[in-house]
Amino acid sequence: MNSKQKQTTPSQNQANKGQSPTAVDNTSTATGREVLGGEHDRTWLEQYGPYVLLAVILVLVMLVRIRIADVPLERDEGEYAYAAQLILQGIPPYELTYNMKFPGTYYAYALILAVFGETAWGIHIGLLFLNLATSLVLFFLVRRFFGTFPAAVGAAGFAALSVDRWILGVFAHATHFILLPALAGLLLLLNSMDSRRLPGIFGAGILLGSAVLMKQHAIFFLLLAGCMILWQEWQQQPRSVKRIAINGSLLGAGAAVPVTVIIVLLATQGVLERFWFWTFQYASSYVSQIPVSLAWPSFSTGWKIITQANLPLWLFSGFGLSMLWVGRWPLGTKMFVTAFVGFSFLALIPGFFFRPHYFILLLPSAAFGMAVAVSFIEKDLLSHIPRVMAQAIGAALFLVLAGTYALHERTYLTSMAPRELSRLRYGANPFPEAVEIARYLREHTADDDRIAVLGSEPEIFFYANRKSVTGYIYTYALMEPQPFASKMQDEMMDQFEDGRPKYLVLVDIRTSWLPRPSSDTRILEWMTRYGQACYEVVGVADIVSNDTTVYRCDDEATGYEPQTEHRIYTLRRKNSDPCHARRD
Repeated sequence: MNSKQKQTTPSQNQANKGQSPTAVDNTSTATGREVLGGEHDRTWLEQYGPYVLLAVILVLVMLVRIRIADVPLERDEGEYAYAAQLILQGIPPYELTYNMKFPGTYYAYALILAVFGETAWGIHIGLLFLNLATSLVLFFLVRRFFGTFPAAVGAAGFAALSVDRWILGVFAHATHFILLPALAGLLLLLNSMDSRRLPGIFGAGILLGSAVLMKQHAIFFLLLAGCMILWQEWQQQPRSVKRIAINGSLLGAGAAVPVTVIIVLLATQGVLERFWFWTFQYASSYVSQIPVSLAWPSFSTGWKIITQANLPLWLFSGFGLSMLWVGRWPLGTKMFVTAFVGFSFLALIPGFFFRPHYFILLLPSAAFGMAVAVSFIEKDLLSHIPRVMAQAIGAALFLVLAGTYALHERTYLTSMAPRELSRLRYGANPFPEAVEIARYLREHTADDDRIAVLGSEPEIFFYANRKSVTGYIYTYALMEPQPFASKMQDEMMDQFEDGRPKYLVLVDIRTSWLPRPSSDTRILEWMTRYGQACYEVVGVADIVSNDTTVYRCDDEATGYEPQTEHRIYTLRRKNSDPCHARRD
């Protein structure tokens, strides 16, 4: 080997000195020609092909998201949107919105509403830009370990998987909002550890702490960051406990900043006690409802749902991850990717619920798997064919697998109407109907009138832009086998009767309540008495089929007999006098 072939890159020199155990050996996939001749000898396709591939996939995904941006909000989106709307009106979280989630996503939604408008379209366009930013950050993160071409495939694979309807990727769930600050924090931490820039470690902590505020599950990405600091020091000679303490303290201090800001803000707004109850006390009982024995069946069900249209892409990623320890990559690369996948999976586990949108947290891991797969294929073929041909084969394989998904889901991706998407994905849940019900409420109430919903449909408050008389925007908690259920029912009934809402929406759909054999049913009995004593029916939405909903308003609603068990009643208060239906 001549002297030029023995040259190493700066990143290699740092790794050899122990300064960057997590940095990529960017020449590990290079051909002899690239090492000998340098970047100027690379063909246009080698230099720009990966960027073209990524750009094309991102544009196609953006077109899909724009086309279906008017899809009706579902319940979680309705909760975030209503809470964000209240924030923009000066009303803090947990005052009129009770929920166990940390408030970060509420504030992120508030930013989206301020920029793109208070509509479902605006929310989903905001999600589009969030997803685009996440894809690009993921590209830079993967490129650190495997180079440009595998990173482009990985980021493109992430974008394709994240637009899938079965994983609920087109709905703006909190799991989307976790990924951007978490991935950005890990990338910044890696760069800062390489350069030994302490402010960068602190900044990484801020980003990772912000991810935790989006949803508690993100704590595992913060723990991963702590492990990265320990791993880096383990590779140093000599090792220094002082460096571990400094870097770990900076990371922890950074993570504490957004959490502290939120706690102080909620305390000054007088809702800290309620925040503590819902996000810690109630949340603790909530995540203990499913026994360990049901964890695997729950996971299996969720896995079958999310892979029904794109299993080949997931298997391709699985192949890559299985080859990670077979291929010749630096130990730091193998350790980081393995740890990243492991901690991402841990973020999925709390509560053993495994709902489809929870799997969004695994999509960056799938991206790493696809990057490893094409990198492994490229390295295996390099001894036989030129680099550009090896990359072309890897890209072609990825495009064929992505094409099978596009072919399978061509109706959804190209022509499915937003309302049809909502109905096919969520069945008879009244998400399209919420738009019409809210329009009626908005037209028949003043801005300062209070309304109420008996059921779990917070999107109605957002669409109507009217405040609820109660913070119980979900009724699930009242039906759960948890120790606070009866107390919650009493509080909700008191808030209804004391608040005297001008209009009341009664959601007579099982999925809006999810009662169980062991549920306390007092509120269901009270609901019937309260409605009959204090209100009169002025609207009915009867979901007859996926394509047909019968609406009856005002005089036409009187005496209408619904044809199905999926119906929503709108009721108007008979008068402003006190009206009670409680029984001791």
